[in-house]
Amino acid sequence: MRLSLQTKTIAGIASIALLLLIVLIATVFNLLNKLVDDSVQKTANTTASLFVSTTKNAFLSYDLASLEADAAEVLSNPHIAYVRLLDTNGKVFLEQGDPTALARQFEADQHVTHAADGIYDVASPIAVQDAVYGQVELGLNISSVNDSVAHIRTWTLSLAIIELILILLCSYALGTFLMAQIHQLRSGTRHLAKAVKDKNYKDITVKVRGRDELSELADAFNHLVTLLKEENTHRQRVEDELKELNGLLEHKVKDRTALLNQKNYQLENANKDLKEAQVQLLQAEKMASIGQLAAGVAHEINNPVGFVSSNIDTLCEYVATYQSLFAKIEKAFAQPSLEEKESACQEVSNLLSQQDIAFINDDIGDLLNDSKEGLHRVAEIVKGLKLFSRIDSDDMQSHNINECVKTTLAMVNNQLKYICTIESHLGNVPNVNMNVGKISQVITNLLINAGQAIESTGKNGKIIITTCVIDNMLELHVEDTGTGISPSHLDKLFNPFFTTKPEGQGTGLGLSISFGIAQEHGGTLTATSKEGEGSTFILALPIANEKDDDAQANDTN
Repeated sequence: MRLSLQTKTIAGIASIALLLLIVLIATVFNLLNKLVDDSVQKTANTTASLFVSTTKNAFLSYDLASLEADAAEVLSNPHIAYVRLLDTNGKVFLEQGDPTALARQFEADQHVTHAADGIYDVASPIAVQDAVYGQVELGLNISSVNDSVAHIRTWTLSLAIIELILILLCSYALGTFLMAQIHQLRSGTRHLAKAVKDKNYKDITVKVRGRDELSELADAFNHLVTLLKEENTHRQRVEDELKELNGLLEHKVKDRTALLNQKNYQLENANKDLKEAQVQLLQAEKMASIGQLAAGVAHEINNPVGFVSSNIDTLCEYVATYQSLFAKIEKAFAQPSLEEKESACQEVSNLLSQQDIAFINDDIGDLLNDSKEGLHRVAEIVKGLKLFSRIDSDDMQSHNINECVKTTLAMVNNQLKYICTIESHLGNVPNVNMNVGKISQVITNLLINAGQAIESTGKNGKIIITTCVIDNMLELHVEDTGTGISPSHLDKLFNPFFTTKPEGQGTGLGLSISFGIAQEHGGTLTATSKEGEGSTFILALPIANEKDDDAQANDTN
């Protein structure tokens, strides 16, 4: 339901007045109750104490006649309802007064409001030097007091109601007076809204009455109307000028559009050339990486191939010895006579004495094991070359980065083993979705850069490789003890073509391409360094959760 401001004003003032009246009435009633309680309690206690003083001697001497006379004298007071005297054992010596009050069980009252029957009960002990011999029970009739209190309360409530009615009437008059000016402002506002729509500001001003805030508001409204009139005139003039300018602007837009189309065509050709140059640069960086690995890979393959070839030559000699021995043994078994067999056996014995068969038997196993190990090393290097052959592929697969590290180390080992030692702390990390070839290229770039940083110091250094999981990210740390990086170069480290190497030793694209590969995988590549102490590069890749894996599996299906 929508309430008017006048209704809200009346209701607000009335609510405040009612709240104040309630507080006032509650305070008056509380004070009245306290005054009545104090007065009645004081009167009752005084009357009981006086009656005790009057009847103490008669009570102690068992003078019943005097007690009855004293009781009758006390009951002559119309405000005394009853009196009762008892000893310490509860035996009643005397009781006179209202039979109804005497018939009920005695219970001393603490407040007037507790005396629901109109009689305020009070008790006082009969004592001599702290020795109690009995008790006086007395009932004070407070009906007249209750009537007076009720009368006062009625008058108080009546006055409060009359005051509330007067406040309502005054608030109604005040609200009506205030709303008259507000209604005039509302009417002027509605006319102003229509005038803004029709662009006609005639006869909209309102009358200003008095010198209060509402009159100031009315004066401000009239000033606003004046400003709107001036603004409307100014706007009409500007609109006319804009119409004239629009005609000139349309002509200029056509000319600019034609020029822009020409520039867009030139920009498309430039972008095409830039993409071709970028592809060539990426290919050049890949070839540079392969060139850096070629010599080391050739050396790593030649070493095992060399000793495998040597082992095969030795095995051929051992096989020839075995073939000659088996031929003589076969010849000995083929002889028809005993003498010829003994002669053939002697030849076999002579051959065995000439050749160290026991050494040959032991050496054959070692030669075969060494050959198998050498061929395994060649297979690992070939596996690494296969990974690099997939750099241009966009295939993503679940793979363990530790395997990439091991394979890359096998490929760059020849370049690093003479200038530094390598420590690997490969943690128990999960598989992540990656392009194996591209991630291997990143690891190769980081290891070769670390080796070159150590080599430039002229001392044998150390590379520490660590894999771990931090905050649901798989991290690869490559730490070196090289020359470090200047703080002024750290923010430029991943910019294309930026390099601190001498001319001819770097393209400046390795870290930039590695940074791009990390971003393609939804990860990051960061670096920290202390100049003169070394650098640490951190490759962070996101670990896909089970939901992501399931979604990827569904997409694959």
